[in-house]
Amino acid sequence: MLNEHNRLDIKANKVDSLLEKIGVKYFSYLSKKIEHTSEIHLKDIPSDKVLQVVVSNITLNAIIIAFLVGALTTVPAVLFEMYFKNDFSTFNYYALLSVITLVLLVIEVGILYWVGMRTTYTLAHLTGYDGDKESDLPPEYDLKKMMVRSALELDEPSVNYLGINPHKNISKTWLVFSALLYKAKVVLTGIVIKLILRKVAARYGLRVSFVWVAIPVTAIWDAIVIYYVIKDARLRLFGYHLSKYIIDEILTDELIESHSAHVREGTIRAVSTIMALSGSYHPNNIILLIRLSQNFDISEKRDYDDLDKLLEHLKSASAEEKHLLKILAGIAASFDGKIKKSEQSALVQIFDEDDGLYMDFTKSLQTSLLNNQLHQSAKYCKEGILGR
Repeated sequence: MLNEHNRLDIKANKVDSLLEKIGVKYFSYLSKKIEHTSEIHLKDIPSDKVLQVVVSNITLNAIIIAFLVGALTTVPAVLFEMYFKNDFSTFNYYALLSVITLVLLVIEVGILYWVGMRTTYTLAHLTGYDGDKESDLPPEYDLKKMMVRSALELDEPSVNYLGINPHKNISKTWLVFSALLYKAKVVLTGIVIKLILRKVAARYGLRVSFVWVAIPVTAIWDAIVIYYVIKDARLRLFGYHLSKYIIDEILTDELIESHSAHVREGTIRAVSTIMALSGSYHPNNIILLIRLSQNFDISEKRDYDDLDKLLEHLKSASAEEKHLLKILAGIAASFDGKIKKSEQSALVQIFDEDDGLYMDFTKSLQTSLLNNQLHQSAKYCKEGILGR
């Protein structure tokens, strides 16, 4: 159970945002229609072949809907701009265009959120969502809330757990700038494409209106956004089940007791260091970290995310213990579906002379996660941790 001593220190109120509350209520409403008989285990989830086929179809359907929504909600504003621009004064024209654009934007975003919620809800049940909160995890990392944040593209809560801070190497200015840039992606893309087309047209003496370019730009971008929403939701689901599988079925009490307190601390350092280098509060690694610290009874705040300290731990560990720490570092690097240059550089130092072997493991696990192979991913984790 998660006691008060180990409870997460939430530094932001994003978890309690109105949008997330509405999403959680809708997710709960959908879940009421299904009866849950027992706790879901990895073996109860459909095979990788079934997951690959069904998830691919779910993703394709969502992408098509998002594309059509983006196109259809852009057409009225484009038609107004093309055919009624000269029928109004400049002020009235832009006022009406703004109202039309705003109304259509609300409709577009509302439908996309609905598509995202329905899709992530379907994926959650496909991969074993049983409708109940897990008592060992804090409410911020209840699966339902994680799926809602993914569907609505909400930021992860900034947390302080065991003194670990993934944003310690990232400037606040860059965090704010990247967030604003992400929110303005569609508008900026449309402007850039229009400028490129106008340059091309001017060069070849073409007299064509490029207002219509907003339709395919918005449609394509909406399709891309929903694709990444589904990809992120799928990774969260897989990470949720894999971390539970690792703790419950691989790192058994017998295996835990065979390792010293020094190595147990090293496991926390392995995950924390990679998480800090990724610069992300990705829930997969947060959950793995929480479960590891609970299993190893570690609650003291320390500099667990220091790469040099992890390397020192590795130097004083036995061959078997080094293997465990290196595998956990590889798992942590794979869990969010991407490996940054900073992580890659650190992994080379962590893996040391066995760089090729452990890097192959890390990339194989990453590939299986991205290819909807949950059971294959679990197999990689088991064989990697147990060394067979």
